[in-house]
Amino acid sequence: MTDRLAFNNVNVIDGLGAVTPDATVLIAGSSIESVSSAHTADTLPAGTRIIDGSGGWLMPGLINCHDHLCNKWLRSTPAPDYQAARLRRRHSNPGAHALEAAGNATWELRQGVTTVRELGGPGMEIGQEMFTNVDIRNAIASGQIAGPRVLASRLMVAMTGGHGTPWYGVREADGPDEVRKAVREQLKGGADCIKIMSTAGLANYPHESPDTDEYTLEELSAGADEAHRFNRLITTHAMSDSAVKRAIEAGIDTIEHAFLATPGGIRAMQDGGVSFVPTARVAWRMARNSPPALAGLLERASHRDRVLEAVDRGVPVGVGTDSRFTVLEEMETLVEYGVPVETVLKGATGTAAAICGLDDSGSVAPGKRADLLLLKTNPLEGLRSAFEGLELVVKAGEVVVASGHSGAALRPLPPPDPLN
Repeated sequence: MTDRLAFNNVNVIDGLGAVTPDATVLIAGSSIESVSSAHTADTLPAGTRIIDGSGGWLMPGLINCHDHLCNKWLRSTPAPDYQAARLRRRHSNPGAHALEAAGNATWELRQGVTTVRELGGPGMEIGQEMFTNVDIRNAIASGQIAGPRVLASRLMVAMTGGHGTPWYGVREADGPDEVRKAVREQLKGGADCIKIMSTAGLANYPHESPDTDEYTLEELSAGADEAHRFNRLITTHAMSDSAVKRAIEAGIDTIEHAFLATPGGIRAMQDGGVSFVPTARVAWRMARNSPPALAGLLERASHRDRVLEAVDRGVPVGVGTDSRFTVLEEMETLVEYGVPVETVLKGATGTAAAICGLDDSGSVAPGKRADLLLLKTNPLEGLRSAFEGLELVVKAGEVVVASGHSGAALRPLPPPDPLN
């Protein structure tokens, strides 16, 4: 007999925009079997374990569309020390990186994140083998460590000396043929998705500037074609407006960041049918805490307006934290930008699942994977208060984090990342 678990007397936020009050959600094994009006115990299948939601709120587990599990230590690093600290971390041993990622994976699971798209972890030689985020994914999947399901990009694909070097695991590749080979190498190594770098970034400013384009149309097209031939999605780090448009023309599926995009870049997203992960908290923070020239560049670009334009145009906008932030902080920033909270929650659930290519996740519906959160209060009426009242995290039908029901207290959510 399949083990069954039922959440009774809950208000369901389905991840797609609908709310069902006073419902019962029945789980069979790792999947949701039914969502219906509230049952009494004697109407459920015999042997069902029943959790009384007490009028709480049940929603899909959060999906972090852009994360770096090795980089949460940046929360406690003062801004002037970033570059030196990154290099020290880069040259630490693989065991230190593995433990860092393991601890952060567990930390995110306890915040309600049940899936992470890991877009740039370590890439370190261990004898003849490479330690990457694929190993982090596999350790979680095998039960060696507790954490969200991980979608791993393995090594980033970047031009020689391109963004990501020397801090992340990067496969440097120049020219369409070499880019195609680099994508094949990531797939051979077990990558779930491909990450390619279209522009420079922020972390090594002024040595590199976000308005500097790196890959050509031909190189991006080769990467997208190769990923799609093997049914993998490909996303790109793209800061400049020209790089955004070039990536869309090349067939890239998702644009990450777009900090310097114009309204024309957002229209190109709409016309090209791509999705957008704005990592808004990063843009917000860097515009306030960067050298004057970079801060001015970011401030003039008005990332907030571009995100609102994307939402208004129906571009799928996903929630992604990048390095140092939490999903809650990213959601709060999007709400502060002016994005409706309903859209933000979908951006971390149903919309996020579509961005990540997950047909089995992101919504509370029959047949979907039972990744679920039980909250005391309605997140549509207050994100922080609701997630600070997180009671249960269910991953693939198993209660993996609990407060009150098992006696295992949840670690409090961190306060918003301070400016420093």
